[in-house]
Amino acid sequence: MEGRRAHRLPPAPLGPRPAGAARIGLAALALAAAALLCWSARPAAAASFEPDDSTAAAFGPLALGQTYGAAIETPVDRDFYYFYVTVPGTAQITLTAQNLGGNAGLSGINAAILDATATPVRSLPYLGDGETRTTTVDLPPQKYFVEVTPSEGSGDAYSLVLGGAAGSVGPYTEIASRCSAAGRRVQAAEVALNRAESKLQRATARLAGSRYATAAAKTAARAAVRGAKARSMARVRRLRMAKHGREPWCTIAQ
Repeated sequence: MEGRRAHRLPPAPLGPRPAGAARIGLAALALAAAALLCWSARPAAAASFEPDDSTAAAFGPLALGQTYGAAIETPVDRDFYYFYVTVPGTAQITLTAQNLGGNAGLSGINAAILDATATPVRSLPYLGDGETRTTTVDLPPQKYFVEVTPSEGSGDAYSLVLGGAAGSVGPYTEIASRCSAAGRRVQAAEVALNRAESKLQRATARLAGSRYATAAAKTAARAAVRGAKARSMARVRRLRMAKHGREPWCTIAQ
């Protein structure tokens, strides 16, 4: 009994491919290469910081000496970053902004440092394509923002670098730690004041009970009251200073 014959497709014709097919293949490759080039030319850091279009959604905290980059994508785009000054007194902070370009037309960017109420404290207005500028400002401990806006047009990429002495800028945990330490000092001062006031009350009671005591005993009782009052007043001043030491650390919002 004969087996079934296998059905075979006729062999493909040998010889050169039609010129039109070759042109179509080359065009497809060119389009794919152009798409890949456009994708690679996009600012890589822009998407990683979004959303950052308000102080509530700001990216941060920024660290000293690191470069942060993004792009102004529309004429109404606003990019916000934030950082904390974490040392007592004031810290000298620098902000370096560079316009990396990217828009074929006329365009520029503005960069500014804002305080916790979003009030500008220092600005770098209109940085044109390829321009780099630095501003320096002394800042007390607080939360600050960096705002980047278009001065004209849009599409420009940019970079930011925050500078300053080591330790002048840090994470919020440093502020929280200072607030916690200040709170412990307040508690200790309150305990010391309560003890001093208790001793003053006892000394006052002994003085009142010395009405019929000897002159020497009355003199000693009065001296004890004066000493207790002095110690109590010193504890009041120490408590006032301890409470003052909570500022600004315990008033800085995260």
